[in-house]
Amino acid sequence: FPFVSSQLEKHELPLELAYLPFIESGYNPGATSPSGAAGIWQFMPGTGKMYGLKQDWWYDGRRDIIASTTAAMDHLDKLQQEFDGDWLLALAAYNAGPTRVQRAIQRNRSNGKLVDFWHLQLPEETRDYVPKLLALRTLIMTPAIYGLTLQPVADKPYFSVIDSGGALDLAVVARLAGVSVDEIRRLNPALTRQTVQRTGSYRLLVPASHAAALRTQLAGLAAQQRLHWVRHSINAGDTLSGIAQRYRIGTARLRQFNGLSDSRIMAGDLLIVPVARG
Repeated sequence: FPFVSSQLEKHELPLELAYLPFIESGYNPGATSPSGAAGIWQFMPGTGKMYGLKQDWWYDGRRDIIASTTAAMDHLDKLQQEFDGDWLLALAAYNAGPTRVQRAIQRNRSNGKLVDFWHLQLPEETRDYVPKLLALRTLIMTPAIYGLTLQPVADKPYFSVIDSGGALDLAVVARLAGVSVDEIRRLNPALTRQTVQRTGSYRLLVPASHAAALRTQLAGLAAQQRLHWVRHSINAGDTLSGIAQRYRIGTARLRQFNGLSDSRIMAGDLLIVPVARG
């Protein structure tokens, strides 16, 4: 929340927009909607690509906290410009798409009706969406009126950015930092395989209190200590269950790790196998 607020301030956008991810995802970067929207800002695949959010087997930029927030700033700013600074219409367009909102405006205008948000014929979800944000803003700004006690959020960065320095397993980062793997995964949800696969640099988010020590530790880490997975070349006659048994891993986990919908594999292909290292 402090990071999102700082980005809104940087882009000169209303700070109340920091409440939007509560409505979209509950601030859960791992959230996925039934329609395929993902991340705290719930970008659809196509919209994400429009704003440079790369999506492949290893990485989904829609879940990248920094990249998706930057994209959301650009998207929200574009929408408010398209609707002449009317934020209620811009927010409706964020939910329903600008084309649908523009059509509703044109329909009302043709019928001599008002064209503000409250008079447009929009999907029920969108008609509820904007009031939800307004209601949440009211609750947070004036909690005592509604008998609420809100827990304070420290106005300081929770995470820092460090360079992975190459391919790296998030389990290794967690071990070096002395924090849980779940915490590192929550900060880096864009890494769909919990692994930095690429060579070169990659922006990792880690708890701010551990960043300096982690930079030092990673700089001295040998290549063979960086990964907790191996590449397995599939041979003729191999079965997924047999490979799983060889590496002492569950077949379901091996299938999930490789994005397989079933257990069919082909000779000559590669499997990525997570393994335990001492």
